[in-house]
Amino acid sequence: MKKMLKVLGFILLALVAAAAVFLVVLAMIPAAPRRYWEDIDTDAAIESKYNALGSYTVATRKYDAPQDDSDKDSNFYQVWYPEEEGTYPLVVMVNGSGIPCNKYEAVFEHFASWGYVVIGNNYGTNWDGQHASETLDFALSTEEIAQMVDPSRIAIGGHSQGGMGTFSAITEHDNGSRYSVAFSISPTYAELALGLHWSFGQGEDQYAFRLEEIEIPMLLLAGTGKADSQTISPLVAMEREYSQLAGDKAMFRRADDVDHGQMLYESNGYVIAWLDYYLKGVEENESAFYTDDAELSSNPRYQDFRSNRQSD
Repeated sequence: MKKMLKVLGFILLALVAAAAVFLVVLAMIPAAPRRYWEDIDTDAAIESKYNALGSYTVATRKYDAPQDDSDKDSNFYQVWYPEEEGTYPLVVMVNGSGIPCNKYEAVFEHFASWGYVVIGNNYGTNWDGQHASETLDFALSTEEIAQMVDPSRIAIGGHSQGGMGTFSAITEHDNGSRYSVAFSISPTYAELALGLHWSFGQGEDQYAFRLEEIEIPMLLLAGTGKADSQTISPLVAMEREYSQLAGDKAMFRRADDVDHGQMLYESNGYVIAWLDYYLKGVEENESAFYTDDAELSSNPRYQDFRSNRQSD
């Protein structure tokens, strides 16, 4: 009997070790394919323009970040930026569940190549916006980053848990007023967030996020695949979220059954066009979102398009 228990113990140990190796390997698999922009086919002019890599050469730096008791690994911030000397808008990226910044470096490179300083981190808990708030403070207080950044032009955006974290970073933290524009990709919808205990307040005052307090331009997007449509970002929830926003806003879903994970990169052409319109004043991008014949309304890659500019 002792021999059998010993053998079972070795088997269990081997299974645990195999699982650990699997998790390590899984953590190394990128969430966004390298050079994903080369595989996105579109005939739409603005989307095609921004789906390509921009003209700036991109470099990156890594910095230590404060440790978090809920995270086992060493935490860090990482910045992607144009090598060309100058000051650029800053984009704070908020992680989704299991998607630290090193798992979607291609996304950061894509954004930075269009003339943005982009900062992310590897924290695992982001629904409450706390680490995003800390990341913004770090970027603006670290001289070699701050000297590249125009502090009057700051954006925030995230995917999944990070999409919800984007809402929270704006409304639940003092430095949320620093953001000029935002985007939320496949955000965890309110009822699911509450079920996961991602919430603020207690009892009848409990809430997941407060969209009615967001007055800056917000781009909402999700996929039509099963995970987004049935679980994480259902259309009915997106439409409700869209209606609650108080500022300029646009919403669409990626067609052709693109699902939750792919949304991290599939629509970034329009995300960058959104940022360029609001942070760089690229007026031609208005025709993607706000004109009567907005490009998104006729682009067969998308559906359920809505937009509203509060100044109209």
